[in-house]
This record gives sequence, C-alpha cells and structure tokens, in this order.
Amino acid sequence: MSTLQQHRIALAKNNQANTQDRARLDKTAVAHLKQCGFPKATLFRCPELISEFVDKVFATQDQKPFFHIENDLPYCWNAPKDWNKDFIVYEWGHLRSKNQNNNPYQIDNLCLQSARCNQHIQTSMDIEEVLKWLDGSHVADRIRYVQNKRDLLFASVEWKNLEAKLSQYK
Repeated sequence: MSTLQQHRIALAKNNQANTQDRARLDKTAVAHLKQCGFPKATLFRCPELISEFVDKVFATQDQKPFFHIENDLPYCWNAPKDWNKDFIVYEWGHLRSKNQNNNPYQIDNLCLQSARCNQHIQTSMDIEEVLKWLDGSHVADRIRYVQNKRDLLFASVEWKNLEAKLSQYK
C-alpha cells in the first residue's frame, strides 16, 4: 500500500487516470439502473443503452470525477484500499443524498465520483447543501459547471430518447 501523497503523485503522472476505469462503469451502472426503476436492464439485454447512459453522464463531467478541480496533485482520489492504483476507481454518487431523501433512485440523480469526493466532500449531503457549504470555492464553481451541463443533457432530445429506450426495461 502506498501513502496518500504517493497515490496522488501516481494519479498526476497517469494521463488516463480519470478515464482508465471507464470499462468497468457499465457493469457498476446496472445495479443503479435497477434501483432507478429499470429492473430488466442488464448487460446481456441492453449493453449499448447502459453504455450510452454511462457515456452521457460521464461526458457532463468531462470524463473526470464530479468534484474534479485542476491542480498539480489531484484533489480527487481513491479509498485507501485503492491507493496502489494510479487511476480513479469510480463510485456512483447520488446528488440528492440516499440518506436524506425518500426517492434518490432516479437516473438524473446519479453522477460519478471518486471515493474521497463521495465520502469526504459530499458526505451524505444533498448537492445544494454542498454548494452552500463550499460557496465561493473552486469546488462550488465545478459543481455549478457540471450541473449546467447536466441540465442541458437532461433537457435534450437525445436524453429523452435514451429514457424512452430504457423504459422498455421497466
């Protein structure tokens, strides 16, 4: 196991640290899609749709963790068990917290976060609370930037088409 400093240096040196885990995300998305009301969505039945969903969400984040801020050493990193990896191991986060909301299981509530961001920045708060807590910071600027891109995506015809196709798997 490496130290946090060593882990952050390794992430900074890997040009693909933010995208290297992409292939695994389709598999991890399935359980979340099922919770969001698409119980028949599987990698066997609709791999292209799942991949399209992941790609669209990831694109709104510029293929980086939701809270990513440019810096010499990354502010987003993995859980200690994954500090030996030189890439971000993504977790699915809920912008409206699972711990504070009755129905956080909606596909437009999911985002991709590093373990550090999911557990230490968002810390079970709704994204609006995080914005208030960090208002005026680079993190708040990043949240607003990604939220604007998400708003455009969720209002788009391509997103509506994706939702319509996914509805076949309810």
